[in-house]
Amino acid sequence: MLRAGEAAALLDQQTRDGLVVPDYEGYCFANVPGTVGDVLGVDVGPKLPADALVGVETGVSHVLVVVLDSLGLHRWRRDAADHRFLRRLDERGATTPLTSVASASTAPAITSVHTGATPAEHSVLGCDVALPGAETVVRPFPQEVREDVANGSTAPPVGADEYVTADPVYPQLGGAGVETRVVQPAETLGTEYANAVFRGATQQPYDGLADGAAALRDCLADTRGRSYTYWYTPILDSVTHEYGPDSGAYHDALGRVTHRLSRALYDEVDAATAAETLLVVTADHGSIPLADGPDGSLRVLDIDGVADRLRRSGRRWPRGDGGRVPPFGDPRACHLAVEPGEVEAVVEAVEAAGATAVTRERARELELFGPSDAPGWERCGDVVVVDRDRALVYPSMEKVADFAGIHGGPTPREMVVPFAAARLSDLQ
Repeated sequence: MLRAGEAAALLDQQTRDGLVVPDYEGYCFANVPGTVGDVLGVDVGPKLPADALVGVETGVSHVLVVVLDSLGLHRWRRDAADHRFLRRLDERGATTPLTSVASASTAPAITSVHTGATPAEHSVLGCDVALPGAETVVRPFPQEVREDVANGSTAPPVGADEYVTADPVYPQLGGAGVETRVVQPAETLGTEYANAVFRGATQQPYDGLADGAAALRDCLADTRGRSYTYWYTPILDSVTHEYGPDSGAYHDALGRVTHRLSRALYDEVDAATAAETLLVVTADHGSIPLADGPDGSLRVLDIDGVADRLRRSGRRWPRGDGGRVPPFGDPRACHLAVEPGEVEAVVEAVEAAGATAVTRERARELELFGPSDAPGWERCGDVVVVDRDRALVYPSMEKVADFAGIHGGPTPREMVVPFAAARLSDLQ
């Protein structure tokens, strides 16, 4: 059960300069793999505080981590009672609020949950990854140079194992005798990014929700020794973008997902296996709704005094922008590379437009993306633009202007996610 006041206390502790800063040393999504490793007797990195599993039987052989992309704590509280899968976890297990990482977006957070590292440590700071030396921007999903900066080929100039600067946890788990699997939609597996970040785990594809739930059930049935199975679905995230996180469509999609999981795990796993299994349900981030029309977005390059102060590059980008480095990062935490001596002017321009500008130096002081001495800071913009309510639109991110819901920003609804855990036999 979610203990009253915990989320409010976490937000109070982690809110600085009006931003929710990740609790990297405590209650943070990045520490989930360390907690899994601890349950299985393997040290793979920082773990959540012990009270995240208070009252939960952890003397088990198997751990299942189910990640429901875009299920923030806000929706957990609102919907758990309506869906058997969540309701039983809420009533019979322990539910703890965690912060996401920054930015609270899929690429940084998912990289964290497979490496146990903060974004500053694994260097994936947003859905766009700037590679300063190569003067280009790479998208981990789908592992290619961003279209608006590609001069012909979209093949990244370096492999995923070079732009992700932290190792996955799976080789350590496997070396200690733990069988590891990553179970995801087929189209998300087998890429260069997947092969780098899931290295050491068996990649198990599924086609459709029913097949995915059955695959999760079968992973338990097929395991003989200790095991860790990670299962992921993007369904809620897709519905969020199209219909919004407060929509009936979101509630219905959550019902479809949890119904399949409930049948597979609560009804079809045998009692002896369930007694040896810890189930964790969590999320990479939450989401906010966006207003319709121009009130829902801010076009970053239309802010007076921004475009002409972006840093000049040694190359000419395909968009014909005079060789200036285009925005990158995330449409809720947009990074700007700025000409020397122009940072203060850009900060003033952004704040005059009603958004918030955080300099790289201040972001580093706050450890917004992770430890201040980590390698990923070289990929941080000179200015990071965030906004409480709007999507930040820039070249290659025009599509977000039409979104009904979005994530990635430093607000409570985006940053606070559930971590729900129980022994599977206690849920049957």
